[in-house]
Amino acid sequence: MKAGVTIGELAKELHLNPKTIRYYEEVGLLSKPRRSESGYRLYSMHEIERLRLVTRAKLLGLSLAEIKELVEYAIDGRCNTLEQRLLALVETKLGEIDQKIQDLTTFREELTRYKHDLSSRLSSVCHEEDTPSISASCSCIGEEVDALRK
Repeated sequence: MKAGVTIGELAKELHLNPKTIRYYEEVGLLSKPRRSESGYRLYSMHEIERLRLVTRAKLLGLSLAEIKELVEYAIDGRCNTLEQRLLALVETKLGEIDQKIQDLTTFREELTRYKHDLSSRLSSVCHEEDTPSISASCSCIGEEVDALRK
């Protein structure tokens, strides 16, 4: 019977880079695994399940600090606390996403207005062929762009 899986096997199974798994060990998301007689890392089912929790939490957009907190609850067997904290984190992420959507929608509206204004200027003004030198007085990118920096 096999005593555990190697980092290569684990990485392949969970579609991770072995360097990522080593980094998770470094920052405390995973405990240091046992070593084989030849020095290979050997991961138990317990460590594999913990790594699955980490990868699932990453898919939710959680930071490593947030994930570390959740992993500690899981290690301590405080599943109810983990679920309550996870709910709070997901609610926060949803609020952040809603704000980003609102910000992007506003930016899109401003950019659309600018495009319309620029198109109107181009169609209403007869432009002569520009000289090859760059002029600081060119108003192609006008003050309305400043409004986009909000």
